[in-house]
Amino acid sequence: MAAETFTLDLVTPERMFFSGPVKELVAPGVMGEFGVLAGHASMLAELTTGRLLYRDASGEKSLVAQGGFAEVTGEKVTVLLDAAAYLDELSPEELAAEIAGLEAGAPAPEDQGFEEWHKKIAWKRFCLAQVK
Repeated sequence: MAAETFTLDLVTPERMFFSGPVKELVAPGVMGEFGVLAGHASMLAELTTGRLLYRDASGEKSLVAQGGFAEVTGEKVTVLLDAAAYLDELSPEELAAEIAGLEAGAPAPEDQGFEEWHKKIAWKRFCLAQVK
C-alpha cells in the first residue's frame, strides 16, 4: 500500500513555516495552480503570488505566498518562497498602514528603487485583499 503522506518543508528567507508530514499541497504555479499528493512524480515548479494550501493531520492550513520554487522529489516537497504569511497572522489595519506609508514614499518610475518598491506594495495589497 502506498504512503498517504509526504514530507513538506515550507520556508522563506526569514522563517521556517512548516516542516512535517502532509496529505496534500496546492500551490500557485506560474503555469497555473497545481496539487501534490503522496507519490507525485518528481518536478520543479516556479511559483507566483497566490494562496498556498496544505493539509496535515490537524486540518487545512492556508497562507499567502509570494513567488519562489517548489521541488517535488519522491516522498518530499520543498517549497522556497520569497515571502509568505498565514492568513490569521495578517492584520488589515497594519497592512493598510504599511501600504499608506509605502504610497507616501513612492519613488519615481525611473528611480533605481522603483522596481523593488512596486514589488513590495503589490505584495502588501495582495495580502490585504486576502484578509478583507
